[in-house]
Amino acid sequence: MPAMDTGYAPPGDFRSVGRPLHSQADAQDSCGPRGTCLDAPNVVFQATMTVTLTVFIYEGAAYNLIFVNRVLPAMGKESLIVPFFVLFNTVWILALWAYIRAYCSDPGVVPTSWHDFVRSVGPALPVVPSAARWNPGKASYCRKCTMPRPERAHHCNVSGVCVLRMDHYCPWINNCVGVGNYKFFLQLVVYGSLASFIGVTTALPELILCTGTLFGVTDADVFKADILQTSDIIAFLVFGCLAIFLGILLAPMLATHLPLAASNVTAIEGNYDNMVNPYHLGSRIANLEQVLGSFGPDWFLPIKPMWPKGDGISFPRWDEPLGPDDRPIADEEVLQADQLWRVRYRVRSVQHSPGSDEFDPLKSLAQWFAGVPDDDPAHVSVNLGCG
Repeated sequence: MPAMDTGYAPPGDFRSVGRPLHSQADAQDSCGPRGTCLDAPNVVFQATMTVTLTVFIYEGAAYNLIFVNRVLPAMGKESLIVPFFVLFNTVWILALWAYIRAYCSDPGVVPTSWHDFVRSVGPALPVVPSAARWNPGKASYCRKCTMPRPERAHHCNVSGVCVLRMDHYCPWINNCVGVGNYKFFLQLVVYGSLASFIGVTTALPELILCTGTLFGVTDADVFKADILQTSDIIAFLVFGCLAIFLGILLAPMLATHLPLAASNVTAIEGNYDNMVNPYHLGSRIANLEQVLGSFGPDWFLPIKPMWPKGDGISFPRWDEPLGPDDRPIADEEVLQADQLWRVRYRVRSVQHSPGSDEFDPLKSLAQWFAGVPDDDPAHVSVNLGCG
């Protein structure tokens, strides 16, 4: 049985417990001017982000100003200027765009609607202690925020808030990666890797030649006179080193996060082994749609999904029961948000009594320790309006 912190706050209104985020204004106080996790007071992460962004911008500037504008003409390869310029800059701009979106976007601070929902259903909401295991369809109790949080949400120790479908805190963008910006983070990794690969491969012959010229191994006469200076060669070689560095940095991230996204698993959940992944929807496309939205051109652009799948509060599962029409009972296209949450969180039908609408984490957790079978249909209301 998972260990549980017994330092609970008194039950009652969430506004008197911990430091919950009830509104965008609260989010601004805790997480920065845009309600994101941007203002974590960690100088190391700020420096890491600054260095990464500087290197990335230098890569793009050096490719265009040195390689395309000076090296290729000096080599007599004017015919390659336009195709190389278009190819590299298309990918590089997409990568930079994704970086900015990943950094600036709210990763998914738990919204006011969730807190309102928890208050409305009171003790009918099954809540389990936080643990490193799959808990599909169950709210977990955050010991640091002293409040229930949605499934797959976790507490970010850097920003100090719970984040929906949290994946990890990324020092390279100095922001938490969650349901709100995971798409942009994934695009950053993909396009950043491609930009480094294209930059190095298209410039590789010239990088080798310039290296030899700088060290006196290659005859400098291969360059057209008065076009390329020693400073250009040095700046170009620095570009090559930085592009290789970024490629080495991003390649392992690409090899890790692309398979995770295709399996509908976060980096945190990749360590769970208490059951089969309950969120695997049967195909890579269906799993990726949970991150990128329904398949369309917006998959490839760093913009919010035009047709998003889910809200970050509840998630479809492969074992969801079907209704008489063979459609899932938890149909996102039919049910309102609070109705959908009641079904997926198996909100119990309870007898109302004075004060029953107040959420009591002690009572809900006591039911968990007593072994009340939340998954038993007898404890789940079939009336979507109850609570």
